[in-house]
Amino acid sequence: MEAQFYTNLAQRVDEIKYFPVPNSIVLSLFRTITKKNCTFEDISSIVEPDASLCSQLLRVANSAYYGFKGKVNTIDKAVMLIGVDEVRNLSLAICLVNQFRTGILAKGFDLRRFWIHNLMTSFCAREIGKEQAIFDEDELYLMGLLHDLGRLAMAQLMPDEFNLIELRGRKKQAFPWIIEQEMGVTHTMIGRLLAHRWGLSPQIANVLEFHHDPPASGHFSRECAVVALAAYLAKKLEAEGGSGPEPKLPDTKVFLLAGIRLENLDSFYEKAADMQDEIEVLADIIVGQD
Repeated sequence: MEAQFYTNLAQRVDEIKYFPVPNSIVLSLFRTITKKNCTFEDISSIVEPDASLCSQLLRVANSAYYGFKGKVNTIDKAVMLIGVDEVRNLSLAICLVNQFRTGILAKGFDLRRFWIHNLMTSFCAREIGKEQAIFDEDELYLMGLLHDLGRLAMAQLMPDEFNLIELRGRKKQAFPWIIEQEMGVTHTMIGRLLAHRWGLSPQIANVLEFHHDPPASGHFSRECAVVALAAYLAKKLEAEGGSGPEPKLPDTKVFLLAGIRLENLDSFYEKAADMQDEIEVLADIIVGQD
């Protein structure tokens, strides 16, 4: 009976026909990713017509995460102070929260915890990227922010299966990724489908599919490796806070691809720990909690 359920589960992934259609703002923001020079005017023209998005962005800009002394009261000022790419990335996060509304997500899905993990991963990915000139720090930040979109999509498209995976994970004290593999359906499979249906850039598509197996990515294996290490650091912080099991240290190949030595991880971990409170506040703003 259980084996049959797993077989049907794997088939369901291949048969998924409906995916939430990204709204016009999300599409416009994704298009800016492939532009060589995304300008101040590009981002302002996309976000300014949406009053709710602007309000949340201004709250983000005035949060402790950025620590500006003066009040940021216009989108133009936010773009100027935070940067074009940063405002674009945060706008995407806010819009994706609205895209996958809490009311239709699996009951076992914790939206706040999801964004804390992704924001921490994006922060760590950027910090790792600063160590080497071959990486674009803002691109790594975006990859970290979006790497688990497959989990978000799974929580909406397959809520019963998602809840079962979460339940089995808690019973076994194992990460959902391990249970997903046992059950024959993974959030990386859903991420691959989402990237295809939404026409995401090759970089983002690869991170969605291969952040648990960077060497398999091929052309973008280095970026996937950085995100994998960043996600590991985020999970390690979660485990220390009692929000999950201790993560397994990534394979040596991942360190080699990312160009990072094992002994360097502690310094990145300390930086992440210092930013934990600010990142939690940022997540609260993004998901609309006070």
